[in-house]
This record gives sequence, C-alpha cells and structure tokens, in this order.
Amino acid sequence: MHITVKQGIDNCYMAHRYEHPGYEDDRCAGLKTLKVDGKPCETCMRCCLYYGNAPWNKDD
Repeated sequence: MHITVKQGIDNCYMAHRYEHPGYEDDRCAGLKTLKVDGKPCETCMRCCLYYGNAPWNKDD
C-alpha cells in the first residue's frame, strides 16, 4: 500500500468521527451502512480513496 493512501485513510474525518473502515485491495474499504446490502455510505463511495474508485476497477 502506498504510504500517502494509508495516511489519507488514517486521517479521514469519517474514520475519526465514526470508526476506521479498514483496508481492501490496498484502498479504503469504506464505512458500511446499516442497511441489509452492506454497501458503503454515499460519502465513502464518492471518495477517491475508496477501493471501488481505484483506477484498476474502472471498465473504461
């Protein structure tokens, strides 16, 4: 994991306000919602540190 990515996740205001989401595929796992689907919250899904937004996960 690149050190600046780890620092960004560790310093995220969401991690300080709620809990540390952990890591997945060397990116942020995102804070999960309380809904049954278990998807990350909207704030995390828009974040560039979220593993779902990693360049290698893009289809284009």
